[in-house]
Amino acid sequence: MSSLKTAVYRTVIYILFGIVWILYSDRLLAGFVQDPATLTQLQTYKGWAFVVFTGLILFFMLFSALRRERALSERDGLTQLLNRHMFRQDLESEIQLSKIQQQSLALVCLNLDEFRQVNHSAGQPAGDKLLQDVAAGIRNYFSEKRCISGRIAGDEFAVLILDIENCDEAIQLTQGFQQYLRQLKVPGHELLTVSACAGIAIFPNDADTPRDLITAANLALEEAKSLGPGYLRVYDHFFGENVHSRLQLTADLKQALETKSLSVAYQPQFCAQSMKITGVEALLRWHHPEHGQVSPDTFIPLAEQQGLIGDITDFVCQTAIAELSTADLLGTSIPRLSVNVSGHDFDDDNSIQRFRNRFEAITDWSLIQLEITETAAINNFEKTFAVLTSLRKAKINISIDDFGTGYSSLSVLRKLPIDEVKIDRAFIRDIPTNEDDRTIVRTILAMAHALDLRVIGEGVEYKAQAEFLKKHGCSELQGYLLAHPMLLEELKAFCNSEQSHLKSLLVVN
Repeated sequence: MSSLKTAVYRTVIYILFGIVWILYSDRLLAGFVQDPATLTQLQTYKGWAFVVFTGLILFFMLFSALRRERALSERDGLTQLLNRHMFRQDLESEIQLSKIQQQSLALVCLNLDEFRQVNHSAGQPAGDKLLQDVAAGIRNYFSEKRCISGRIAGDEFAVLILDIENCDEAIQLTQGFQQYLRQLKVPGHELLTVSACAGIAIFPNDADTPRDLITAANLALEEAKSLGPGYLRVYDHFFGENVHSRLQLTADLKQALETKSLSVAYQPQFCAQSMKITGVEALLRWHHPEHGQVSPDTFIPLAEQQGLIGDITDFVCQTAIAELSTADLLGTSIPRLSVNVSGHDFDDDNSIQRFRNRFEAITDWSLIQLEITETAAINNFEKTFAVLTSLRKAKINISIDDFGTGYSSLSVLRKLPIDEVKIDRAFIRDIPTNEDDRTIVRTILAMAHALDLRVIGEGVEYKAQAEFLKKHGCSELQGYLLAHPMLLEELKAFCNSEQSHLKSLLVVN
C-alpha cells in the first residue's frame, strides 16, 4: 500500500472511531448515570480518556513508522545488508574504537565477476536472486567472526572483520568465501559460474582513517580485477602507482583508437598435410610512443574494463578486411581471415547488427572466421549462442579459441554452432615430453573428428609438435615454427613467394 493510501486509510479509521465514540459513549453514560453533576464529571473524564487513548495509538503508529523508515534508510532493500552510507558510518565508529583498544581491522571489498552477463543471460530477477544468495552467504560464512557487512554498489560488497589477528587470517577467510561463491548456481542457467575478485586492506597497517582504508581496499580490488576473475590482492603502496599507470595507458589507448595509430599483424595458418596457407589470424599491435610495443595481454583487459573492446574489434575487422582486400589477398592467396572477439562483444543488444556492419565491405562472408574463447562463450551462453547462430547462418565461420582451458568443453562442442576448435598452446608446448598433454590432445582431436570439426594446433614452435599433430589428424597448424606474425607488406611477400609453403613443408617433413 502506498504512503498516501495508508495515510488516508488511517485517517478515515480515526474519524469513524471518533464519531462512534462521541455518539455511543454519551448514550451509554446517560443510560447508567442519572445524576447530572456526576454525568458531567464522567463526560469530562471520558474526553480525557479519549485524548490519552488516541494519543497513545498515534504515538505507537508514528514510532513504528519511524522505525521502519530508519531500517529502510540503513539497509539495502534487496539484500538487507547495510547500505553504503550506514556501512561507512559503522566503519568510522569501529576505527575510532579500535584506535582506543589498539586492535586491527580488515576491510574486504568484493566485486562479482561478469555480473552483467548474468543479467543479460538469465534476466534481472535471476540477477537479484544471486545478489540475495551472495548476501546470505556473507552473513552465514562470516558469522563466526565479529563482522559488519554491506552492499556498496550493484555487484560490490564490503565486509569489515573486527578483532583480526593478522593479515593471513583475513586472506584465509576471504579465500574461503571466494571458494563458497563458486558453489553458487544461477537457477536455470547452470553453465553460468559465480566468482568474485577481492581486495583487502588492514587497519592500521595500510591506513588509519576510514577514507584511506576504503581507498586502499579498492586499490587492492582493482589490482585483483586487472588480473582476471576470482583473484585476491592485499593492499600494497605500489598499487596506487599501478592504477595511475593503467588510467594513463587507457587514455593513451583511447587516443590511439581515435588517431588510428594501432596496426594489424597477420599470422598465417597452414594445412597440416599440404602445408598450404589456409588463412591468417589478425592480431592487434600497439606501438606506444613512450613504452614501445605494448603486449595485448596488457591492453586488451584494459579495453574490456573500460568499454573499449567493441571499438577495438571494429578497428581490427575493418582494417584487416580493407588491407587484405586492397592487396588482393583475401579470397585468393588467403582463403580465410580469422578475427578474435571478446565475450563483451556479445553483451550489446545490437551486437548482431554491429557484427554485420564490421563485414559490410565484403560480400562473401564465408571468408571470415570469428574466434571466441571457450570461457567467454560459456559465461554468456544464451546470448552468445543466439548471436553466433545468426552469424553462422550468414556463412561466417566460428572457432573456439584456447579450447580445453574453459569450464565445459563437451557442452561447448555439442551446443555451439562452431566449425573449428583451436587446441590451446598450453597443451601443445610440452607434447614432446609430457604424456598427459599428448593424451589430452589426442582426446580433443578424437572429439572434434567425431563432430566433424576442423582442429588447429596453435603455438607450434618445434618440429616434434608439428609431427605429432599431423600424425593424429590435426587439420591445421599455426605457430612460430611455420611463420611469425607479420605486417601487410611482409605478408604480401610471403604469399607471393613460390617457396613459402614449400619451406613450411620441409620444416615438418
